[in-house]
Amino acid sequence: MSKRHATSASLHTRRVFLRGLVAAPFLALPRLGFGATPQRVYGANPVVSYLLAALAPESFIGWNFPPPTQSRGYFADAILNKPVIGGFFGQGKTPNVEVLLANHPDLAIVSDAASIGTQVSESQLKKLGIPVKNLVLNTVYDYPDAIRQLGVWLGISDRVQPVADLCQNLLAQLKTLPMPKPAPVIYYAEQNDGLVSECPGSFHAEVLDLLHVTNPMVCPGQKNDGFGMVRISIETLFRMNPPWVLTQDVAAYRAFHTDPRYADLMAVKANQVLLAPQVPFRWIDRPPSFMRILAAFWLYDQLYPAHHRFDLRELTKTFMHAFFAVDMTPDQLSYMLNPGQQAGISAG
Repeated sequence: MSKRHATSASLHTRRVFLRGLVAAPFLALPRLGFGATPQRVYGANPVVSYLLAALAPESFIGWNFPPPTQSRGYFADAILNKPVIGGFFGQGKTPNVEVLLANHPDLAIVSDAASIGTQVSESQLKKLGIPVKNLVLNTVYDYPDAIRQLGVWLGISDRVQPVADLCQNLLAQLKTLPMPKPAPVIYYAEQNDGLVSECPGSFHAEVLDLLHVTNPMVCPGQKNDGFGMVRISIETLFRMNPPWVLTQDVAAYRAFHTDPRYADLMAVKANQVLLAPQVPFRWIDRPPSFMRILAAFWLYDQLYPAHHRFDLRELTKTFMHAFFAVDMTPDQLSYMLNPGQQAGISAG
């Protein structure tokens, strides 16, 4: 999208939001009594919304964008059928105010983990008369405390405490894993052609940082607007010539395997192009969710298959039960952990 079109889209969404502000006084919102527990909660960005949908489905009122089809069976149908409200998550996006207010939220939760800062979203939501709380979720290491905080706010501490403890233990375990030197160089490919990526340190590529691998992208003077997705040329990609490529876009994965333009890329010749898991939704990013914790272990297992430090299948089974209350079968685990087979291309 060009800057002109992005600016136009941003202005349009803000005009829609402002029209909603005008209508807001005529739409009655529930008022919580002193000390009452919120019953209808809106996540202002996907980072928060996916956490709510998984851990507090009874309070979740709607999505920021339609959930992916592969999440069926992990989220209940009643949750998947919740309305799309929109949210604050980049390039001028704001919620549909009429839909938001029609769903009578008695709490909105914002987070710095979005490309529109909490001050903007919090201010606009308060103008609608919706109470707002800020959940700190700047990195995956914030998840244990964030989950505990969510439990306190929503009165579900007993239920979510074991999930917070699991995340804390996994993150501690991740820090103990040996990280060989020199660190692997991994290009993170996005979009259908794989020629979009993230700058080093980007929130959207945090999984790379968790494993201390080298991101070959060079972004001098690149403004970090929180949205990411920096487009490069194929010539730039070949100058990097990464030995590994990681993507979560099926079309990009297929392109690296079938497009002759990429045939001489080091990662392609070494058969080291990885497709990240997609079930129940993308693990790496977009949304950058709690699944990144599991993604870090999956990626470590791909880079160092002889590590013998953990059993990825058992770890995945435990993680999925904690967040989604599902008991995964061996076939489900195999399908989930081998996304290249879903794309019709297997490694090896």
